[in-house]
Amino acid sequence: MFQIIDKKNIAIVCNTPMFVRVFLVHQIDSLSKLYNVSILTNMQDNPNLLDNISDKVNIINIPIRREINLFYDLYVLFLLTILLRRKKYSLVHSANPKAGLLTAIAAWISGIPNRLHTFTGQAWVTEKGIKRWILRLLDRLVSILNSQILVDSNSQKEFLVKEGVIKKDNALVLGAGSISGVNLRRFKPSKQARTDIRKKLNIPNHSVVFLFVGRLKKEKGVFELVKAFKNISRTNDNVFLLIVGPDENKLTNELTKILDSSLKYTKFIGFTKTPEIYMMASDIFVMPSYREGFGTSTIEAASCGIPAIGSNIYGLSDSIKDGETGVLVNVYSEKDLEKAMKKLLDNDILRIEMGKKAFINASENFSQDKLTLLLIHLYQRIIL
Repeated sequence: MFQIIDKKNIAIVCNTPMFVRVFLVHQIDSLSKLYNVSILTNMQDNPNLLDNISDKVNIINIPIRREINLFYDLYVLFLLTILLRRKKYSLVHSANPKAGLLTAIAAWISGIPNRLHTFTGQAWVTEKGIKRWILRLLDRLVSILNSQILVDSNSQKEFLVKEGVIKKDNALVLGAGSISGVNLRRFKPSKQARTDIRKKLNIPNHSVVFLFVGRLKKEKGVFELVKAFKNISRTNDNVFLLIVGPDENKLTNELTKILDSSLKYTKFIGFTKTPEIYMMASDIFVMPSYREGFGTSTIEAASCGIPAIGSNIYGLSDSIKDGETGVLVNVYSEKDLEKAMKKLLDNDILRIEMGKKAFINASENFSQDKLTLLLIHLYQRIIL
């Protein structure tokens, strides 16, 4: 039980309501019982996306855009500064690169004493030259302007300390990592769901199903994935690939052409509010990303009892225990990815055993309730 003496005002700022819906709903609902919570995000494109948020939460439209536009971004910075000064928040918590930078500046100008930012992965990791230098410098500025830093994985924290972006003694990782943990009541094994979804998709129960969940972007490794799957399906007609997630960059047609005859074993699901049902219906989760802050979808899949194959990069190396709950492969390597996929495809005993260990790891270390409790304790420590 938490003692409520005086409900103080806190603000959570991020680029899009989708980020709130996917990662923060449970935390915000719990925080709203202790604080007056406001969500500041761009509601223009998706005005109904946060209908599932508690009525106690105040949702404020701040038209932050991902694209860089100096004059427009200065306008948003002005709006944020005015709002933060007027509301007199006790704590402002930001996530996402653009929202993090604008909020850090606005909160610092407004004199808000408690400024918290969560790093969830760095876009500049895959960049080179001056662009990498500038983006890294902006993350460094975010770190300097905030009074406390959260990082969603231990390996990412080590990377950011090494790169000089954050200071080790001012950065925390909640528990074993992740932004918000996994809802174990939602993501869980289900034989009935497995049967129902496979029937709906016309996939035999004895087939082995690979699953990708995420935005269809090059940096998610989707090209390496479909090429590796194409090679596997040439010699095995008992495999399927489910690709679940929004096609932000219009890559479906290009991926379809690469798959060629293997397209008959591939299902493009698109965006869904219920990714868990596809995890319940699958056997092997695949996340060949070039960069990840943590890889929440891998532990969601683990919570459904399936092992994961992922790139050996910071973030995924926290959510996948190599050789135990899944397999880590060299990033960008189609050949290594195909080898790992074949390994788990051909070895039923290994695949099932890894799935069991993945389930235990997710349940013991990444419970949403546990991560939310740790965040509440952090807030209470900060707001005295």
